[in-house]
Amino acid sequence: GQYVVSDPKGRAIMIAAIEKRKLVYVLNRDSSGKPTIASPLEAHRSRTITFALCGVDNGYDNPIFAALETQYADPESEGNGDESDGKKELAYYELDLGLNHVSRRWASRAVHKSACCLGAVPG
Repeated sequence: GQYVVSDPKGRAIMIAAIEKRKLVYVLNRDSSGKPTIASPLEAHRSRTITFALCGVDNGYDNPIFAALETQYADPESEGNGDESDGKKELAYYELDLGLNHVSRRWASRAVHKSACCLGAVPG
C-alpha cells in the first residue's frame, strides 16, 4: 500500500492504496507477550482516490482513521451529474473492536481543493 498508518494506541494498522483498496489489521498480543496480527478487514470503496491517511487520537474508544479522498465518475456512466464532481472530502473510518468490523462513519461535505495531507495532533 501507498499509505500505512497506526492507531495512536497501537491497536490497529490501516494500509491504503491510492485507488480503492483499504485494509485494517487488528494488533493483539499472545499469552507470551509477542505481538500478533489478525486477518485483514476490508474498508474498500469503489471509484475512490486517497490523497492522505492518518490515525486519530480518540483515547480508548474504537480506533478511527482519517482519510482525505475523492470519488470519480464511473467510466461506464453517461455523466448524469450525481457524482461528487471530484470534490475532496475528509472521511473517517472506524474499527469496531467488539464486532471486528470497519465502517466509514463520517464524511465532511468538502475540503479545499488544494488540501493534500493530514497531520496527527496528540490529545
